[in-house]
Amino acid sequence: MMIAQTSALSPVSRTPLLSVHQWLYLMLCLMLGMYAGYEHVPSQWTNAIPGIVLSGVTGLAIGCLALWIERQLTACHRSSLIGGSLGLIVALAGIGFLLIMGMETGLLQTSFLSPWITLPVFLLCPYIGLMVGIHISNTLLPTSITEFPKDSTPHTSGKPSNTVQKLLDSSAIIDGRILPLCTTGFLEGPFIVPKCILHELQMLADSAHPSKRTKGKRGLDILSQLQQLPTMDIVITEDWESDTSAVDHQLIAIAKNRDAKIVTNDWNLAKVAALQGVPSLNVNKLTYELRPLVLPGETIRVYIHKEGQGHEQGIAHLDDGTMVVVDHGASLVGQAIEVVVTRFMQTNTGRMIFSTPQSKSSPSLFNLQPFLQDSEVVS
Repeated sequence: MMIAQTSALSPVSRTPLLSVHQWLYLMLCLMLGMYAGYEHVPSQWTNAIPGIVLSGVTGLAIGCLALWIERQLTACHRSSLIGGSLGLIVALAGIGFLLIMGMETGLLQTSFLSPWITLPVFLLCPYIGLMVGIHISNTLLPTSITEFPKDSTPHTSGKPSNTVQKLLDSSAIIDGRILPLCTTGFLEGPFIVPKCILHELQMLADSAHPSKRTKGKRGLDILSQLQQLPTMDIVITEDWESDTSAVDHQLIAIAKNRDAKIVTNDWNLAKVAALQGVPSLNVNKLTYELRPLVLPGETIRVYIHKEGQGHEQGIAHLDDGTMVVVDHGASLVGQAIEVVVTRFMQTNTGRMIFSTPQSKSSPSLFNLQPFLQDSEVVS
C-alpha cells in the first residue's frame, strides 16, 4: 500500500525512444554515409551535395534498420536466435564470395557502379539469410532448445526447474506449513537456503532456552524433510556475511542479487522487502485467503433440496458447491430457510458445513460418525 501511494505521487517516468549510445550510433551512421557519398560521387557531377545527402540518408536508414533488428532479437526465442545467426553467417559468406567474384571480373572496379551494387547486396542478403534461418529453426527445432533460468544449470534428475528462485526464511521453515505446500505441489523450487538462515537455525537449536531450542530443532527437521522430497531442489548457498548486518537485511540483499522471492511468515520482513522491490510469499497471508467462507455461529440462507443420510437431516449447497448439512431439515425440503452454522469440516473431497435451522432455539447435537467414515455423504 505504501509503495502504491509513493508511485502515485511521483512524476510519471517516460522511457526515451532511444538511449544515448543509440543516438550516437545513428549520428555515426549518418556521418559515415555522407563520407562514403563524398568519396564515391562521380567526377562528372557538378554538384556533389545531392549525392552526399543521399548517401547520408542511406547510412542513417541502415543504422535505424540495425537498431530495429536489435530490438527484434531481444524478443526472439533462443532457437530462433541461433537459426537466424547461422543464416546470417551463410549470407555474409555469400556476400564475400560475390565481392571476390566482382573484383575478379572487374565489375566493382567501376566507380559509378560500385556503391549501387554493394549497397543493396549488403542490405538485402543479410536480412534474407537472417529470416530464412529463423524460419528453418522454427520449423525444424520448435521445442528442441530449452531456456534455463538465470544462474542455473539444466536439471537431469527429474526435479522441476522454475524460473523464479525462492529464499526460505527461518520463520517459514520453523512454521512447517511449507512442507505440505511442497508435498502437494502448490509450492515448487528451486529453494535457496542461505548460510545465515542455516546458522540461525543452528543457534536456536543450541540455545539454552527450551522454547528456542525446540523451534531450532523443528526448523532443522523440516529442512531435512524438504531435502528428502524427490521433487524438491534445495541449495545451501555461501553468500552471507556474518558480521556486517542482520539476517533480514542479508536475506533481502541476496534476493535482490538473485532476482528471487522470499518465503517468510515474518510480516515486518515482507513489508521491508516490498519497500525495496523484493517480492515475498507469506504463508500466513495464504492461510488467510483460504479461510472458511463461514464460521460457526454465522447465519446463512440456504435452499434444502433433498434429505440426507442421517436422521432428519436435509441437504443444501452453496453457490460454490459446498455441501450444507442441516440438522432437523428433512421436513423442510423444498424451502429456503435461515440456518446457523455449527461446524465446518474440510475433507479430501471438499468442504462440509453443518448447521441447524435458526428457528431452533438450542440446536441439538447429531452424530458425525457417518460423515467422518464416508466423506461422500450426498453429492
